[in-house]
Amino acid sequence: MSSFRQESLKRQLKKELQESEWLQKFKQLSEGLSTIKAEIPLTQLCQLRWVDESQTLIIHCPNPEVREGLRQQTAKIEQLDIVAKRFILKNPQFPDIIIDAQGSK
Repeated sequence: MSSFRQESLKRQLKKELQESEWLQKFKQLSEGLSTIKAEIPLTQLCQLRWVDESQTLIIHCPNPEVREGLRQQTAKIEQLDIVAKRFILKNPQFPDIIIDAQGSK
C-alpha cells in the first residue's frame, strides 16, 4: 500500500472517529464528571459509576457524613447541566437517595 493511500485511510479513520456518536458521548460524560466534581466537591470523596442504559450516575458515598452532606445538596445536584438523567446516592447503611436531574442535556 502506498504511503499516500495509508495517509488517506488514516485521515478518513480519524475523521470517522471524531464524528462518532460513541466519542461524543464519552466527551459529554467526561465533561459531566468534571463538572460534578468541581461544583459538588464532596463527590471527590465518592466512587462514581455511570450506568449508560438509564443515564444514571451512581455516587457511592464512603461514609454517612459524606452521604448526609450530599443529601443536603440535592437541589444543587438536580440542577447540574450534565448528561445524567438521574443520580443515586448510595451507602450500605442507608436507603438509596434518588435524585432526578432537572438540567440534563
